[in-house]
Amino acid sequence: MDRNQIKEKVVKIIKDNLPEFADKEIDETTRINTEANFDSMTFVYVMCKIEAAFDIKIPERRWDKMKTLADMLNEIEKAIAKKK
Repeated sequence: MDRNQIKEKVVKIIKDNLPEFADKEIDETTRINTEANFDSMTFVYVMCKIEAAFDIKIPERRWDKMKTLADMLNEIEKAIAKKK
């Protein structure tokens, strides 16, 4: 799975689960964790959806370091690589 495929899947999860992003253009510079001002439980919910979609586990200590979509994609790519 390449980065664009990962991005498409993550963007779909974000748009499906965060109404604030449903009609927004999301690119790698979009600040996911702070732009919508959603609470921590919502972020945990979305991260769990992402982990399930890719069958990966991202350590929770890394979650607060993910500010942009690019940060998320980097962490997902690392987790996928570890799985191999």
